[in-house]
Amino acid sequence: MSRFTPLAAKESTAAQLLDMSVREFRAGVESGHLPEAKIIAGEKRWDTKLLELIVSGELVDGHEEISW
Repeated sequence: MSRFTPLAAKESTAAQLLDMSVREFRAGVESGHLPEAKIIAGEKRWDTKLLELIVSGELVDGHEEISW
């Protein structure tokens, strides 16, 4: 069976994708360093593509003028 990355992940899966504990992940969300969840079918889910963009550095809020 092949492994896949979901399009949207529950909190524990999103934390796992970032190699964080749920507590660390939650603290990152509460501090604004990580995005809030979207509500999908009444459940909190995190956009895994958005998390990937944050980790890769492709999405940097407030530093658009910096040229790498």
